[in-house]
Amino acid sequence: PFLAIIFGYFTKYIAGKEYVFSDNENIPAYIFMAVVVSLFLGLTVSAEEIIKDRKIIQREHFLNLSKSGYLNSKVLLLFFISAIQTLSFILLGNYILGIQGLTFSYWLVLFTTSAFANLLGLNISASLNSVVTIYILIPFILVPELLLSGVIVNFDKLHKSIASEEYVPFVGSLMTSRWAYEALTVNQFINNKYEKNFYFLEQKVSEYKYLSTVLIPKIEDIVTFVDNNIKDIKQEEELISKIDILQNEILFLENKSKQQVDFLSKVTYELWSPNVSFQVKKYLRRIKNHYIQQKYKLSDRLDKKTIQVKKEIGGELALRKLKDDYYNKALASLVQSQKELDKIKEGKHRLIQKTDPIFQLPTNKIGRAHFYAPFKILGDKTIPTYTFNILFIWFTNLLLYMILRLDLGKKMLSIFTKPRY
Repeated sequence: PFLAIIFGYFTKYIAGKEYVFSDNENIPAYIFMAVVVSLFLGLTVSAEEIIKDRKIIQREHFLNLSKSGYLNSKVLLLFFISAIQTLSFILLGNYILGIQGLTFSYWLVLFTTSAFANLLGLNISASLNSVVTIYILIPFILVPELLLSGVIVNFDKLHKSIASEEYVPFVGSLMTSRWAYEALTVNQFINNKYEKNFYFLEQKVSEYKYLSTVLIPKIEDIVTFVDNNIKDIKQEEELISKIDILQNEILFLENKSKQQVDFLSKVTYELWSPNVSFQVKKYLRRIKNHYIQQKYKLSDRLDKKTIQVKKEIGGELALRKLKDDYYNKALASLVQSQKELDKIKEGKHRLIQKTDPIFQLPTNKIGRAHFYAPFKILGDKTIPTYTFNILFIWFTNLLLYMILRLDLGKKMLSIFTKPRY
């Protein structure tokens, strides 16, 4: 509770004469610190729990008492403590900052995060022989959680050996802080009382806008580059790469728009010609016009939806108050990457969208996605990010519980610390 009061007070940014939740630029920072607090408290309350009970464990072992009973009691007690800690933090912190309507969803994520830290702390406590070593180790666990969460350093700005433009990199996917922070920010943006009226319409408008004003113009630029340099042998390697991107993006547009392409087999370095270029440009113009029309239709529907919501809640002032109370501009800017200068980047084989990640659907079918993706895809199922991320953390918790039950941490450590004669 004391931490909640500190964070709530110092992050309660007041832009005008009175506090307005919508104008508070520190909400993303508060959410991140809530995740950090959950990890830190979860670790500190559990890190000594087993090491301090060594004599009790040894005595119960000689008496053939159940070790699983001992471990389960520890886990349940720590989970109970973490549930109270995270609830008290959320009740006070969210009240001070005016975060309304999402108390349970916040608590569930932070409790799940603390439960992970509890199990991690128990594994550390069961594996190591010194309290000093345990508390030296804690910063080495927390610092990567901070650095590789995607908050302090963007995932595509990490060292090139681990960075990823299209998806959250593998090291980021190992960080519980990433899953928890993404779940909270995405849920706060999509499911607040204001935005949930408009999100799915805005998502389609964003998609059609990106296709017609960013993606297709970029493809047209690539076609122009190929036309201008196709005879330059020195640029053969780059031309082959550009044409490979063209093939993949045209195929993507064909699948997306359901408008068939009959010239794709000719889009190669060897077969490129003015006629092929003409067919590609003609197709792109047609698809662009199609998506421009779709964008206008959806924009009209969005306007009608806005009018409908106004009538339902009592007019323009009521809608403005609803937005002020539930929709945070700084969070919206973050999950829409409004400060990102490059709206699109060239990958090895595809063009990668860098704008509006909160409206962009992932393409990977094994759960990988870009940061702030609204959904994750697993096989043929589309799962909301909030649900998927919580389930993933609990899957990690289950693995940590099995490691604790089987005492694998201590066994692995003994391999490296075994004395040699």
